[in-house]
Amino acid sequence: MHLIHQARLTLIAFFSYMVMSGLLTQAGVILNAVADQLQLAPAVAVSIFSWLTGGVLIGTCVSMYLYTRFSIKSLLVLTYSLLLVLLCILSVFKPQHYASVALIFMVLGVACGCGLSGGAVIISKIYQAQRRASAFIATDCAFSAAGYLFPTLAGWLLAQQYPWQYSYLAVGIVGLFIIALVVCGDSPQAHQVKASKAPDKSADTEEPYSAWQEFRSLLCVRVLCMASAVCLYLVAQTSFLTWAPSYLTSAFALPPDQAGQVVGNYWGASIFGLLLSVVLVNIVPTRLLLLSASVIAIGLTTAMVVSGSPDTFVSLGFAFGFMTTCIYKVAISLGTQQIPNAPPMLVTLMLFSGSVGSTLAPAVSGVVVSLSHEQGALWLSVCCYTIMALLFLVTILSENKKGQSTDWPLQRAA
Repeated sequence: MHLIHQARLTLIAFFSYMVMSGLLTQAGVILNAVADQLQLAPAVAVSIFSWLTGGVLIGTCVSMYLYTRFSIKSLLVLTYSLLLVLLCILSVFKPQHYASVALIFMVLGVACGCGLSGGAVIISKIYQAQRRASAFIATDCAFSAAGYLFPTLAGWLLAQQYPWQYSYLAVGIVGLFIIALVVCGDSPQAHQVKASKAPDKSADTEEPYSAWQEFRSLLCVRVLCMASAVCLYLVAQTSFLTWAPSYLTSAFALPPDQAGQVVGNYWGASIFGLLLSVVLVNIVPTRLLLLSASVIAIGLTTAMVVSGSPDTFVSLGFAFGFMTTCIYKVAISLGTQQIPNAPPMLVTLMLFSGSVGSTLAPAVSGVVVSLSHEQGALWLSVCCYTIMALLFLVTILSENKKGQSTDWPLQRAA
């Protein structure tokens, strides 16, 4: 029974990542369709996705407080019920104005941010520290699987002349599964205030103090470096995948469905790369794996940008997805190791940093494209990956100097 309970909770976490992926990874595929509907240039219309990622940012930020006060079960049911209502409104009424679409996207993002934080907290509660890195990487397999399925579905629906909203409606099916799994059993407690508070103190005075103390304990140089690196990773990845299809269309005159396939190829290959990473993280030192993947990301993105062939670009896209998508979850896992007995708020802080990156990426890359061209957004990704790798290196050298690294340079702990 314990294994069934753990499997159910793990599925909830996996599906929460699939919902997020289903909403975010379609951006590059449906960008031109959204721009046509809103009667805007793609460089301007891309900002609509900043409302979605901005909502994720808000939801993740609010979750740092919500999961210290309310149960995971009630929060997940509420957030995914709201998500289903919004997806139905978006798909049935098909709003035609920028402001109405932006508002729906923002609230969708808030719901996704809260749901994703719940999934991450579940993983941190049901898996021990030594298995947490593998569990977090495994959740990215679900993210990547959705990142392959939903953009591919979106491309097919657009080719069949269906509205772009229909591929978003399909994401709601995953949300239904989450609600069903949540109501079928209990969920772990995200906080332990009641067990640790003094008898003469009420919950109203203890819980806010505990949340504030948790947040203050996170403010150290290594955590901030890791959080900044996670943010830059999402800026680089989101910018690249948002503008790669448009770049292939403008530079090589590829049809939109073929150009959009590069996004599906990236996420499809990343599934196998993440499965390999689940094994490697138990064999190769975590810090060495993270630095190696970061250097590979810099090399592959540079090679793709300077490539003069669409076939080479797409082929390198497979390698890009296979070899670099483990960075995000390995970085989150390493970030949670920077403080002993890391509280759930630290996991949420890392997700919050990623949400900041996802929020900034469409707006920043849109400005870069408007000032230059689509290739400029790809060079933005190269720069962000480079700074990210330097921040990882600073963190690792800093923790090694303080004697906190257990598997660096190459020796694993006995």
